[in-house]
Amino acid sequence: MRACRLASIVCFVSLSTSAQSSSSDVTGAPRTLPAASIIEQSLAALNGGSPVTDVTLKGAYTVTDSDGTQSGTITMVATASGQGQSTVNLPSGSYTEIRSISANSAILIETGPDGVPHAVPTHTALSPNPAWFFPEIVLASASSFNSSSYIGQETLDGEAVHHLAVWRLPASSGSSAASPTLTRFWQHATQHDIYLDASSLLPVSMTFRLHPYDPNHPGKPLMTYRGNNLDRTVQLRFSDYQEVQGRLVALHIHSTLKAGARTVTSDIQISSVTFNTGATVNLPTAVN
Repeated sequence: MRACRLASIVCFVSLSTSAQSSSSDVTGAPRTLPAASIIEQSLAALNGGSPVTDVTLKGAYTVTDSDGTQSGTITMVATASGQGQSTVNLPSGSYTEIRSISANSAILIETGPDGVPHAVPTHTALSPNPAWFFPEIVLASASSFNSSSYIGQETLDGEAVHHLAVWRLPASSGSSAASPTLTRFWQHATQHDIYLDASSLLPVSMTFRLHPYDPNHPGKPLMTYRGNNLDRTVQLRFSDYQEVQGRLVALHIHSTLKAGARTVTSDIQISSVTFNTGATVNLPTAVN
């Protein structure tokens, strides 16, 4: 079977294409009640009504897969305008990903230990959200070019949660709306499922798809094989909420990715948080 790569600093791993995704699309009117109401209440619980323009998180990072465990440090920057940058320093080297998503495009640039930035195909760059590590910005993005739907109240690990889905809408072309086929593709590619604690309305979990690509033919999207979905689903868990500069921030982020018999987990323990410092994310000028 062909090897494929999942471009995300959430987990460093190359996978075969045999496992199926466990995520499914939802349907719902764009940002209709009660989704809009619950999102606004969750944002109020997180930031007290004072929006974030940018955030920088620093901490310890550990990733574990079948090859073993590596530990190091991580720095993550996100802006409300749709940019994000994550840098991990591990014994195997330094890895950086820069993400940018707008109404018309999605960009992902990876840089590994060799220091050479590489552009990743657009279908892979669409997910996750550049602010995947800071759900407040993901929730706030439910306005503008995004849609959301309230799935309902559920139980997650024995706790009552509100289940929401947020996805991105494709840009219209002139006076014409995007086609239904393109809209469905963007929803499938960009959907994030967010689970809010039923009492506090703080985000406790989020899932999204990673879309693999063939590094030998990055411009050619991988096709399904014998009905198998090539996407992989990542689950994030947010915990240890603490007040930082008047806002509630999850200082512990745990991610799990399963692909067949293989599981990759990463653990992030945040030690430093800064808000609204004017932090920016700059795309490299020379990219392979």
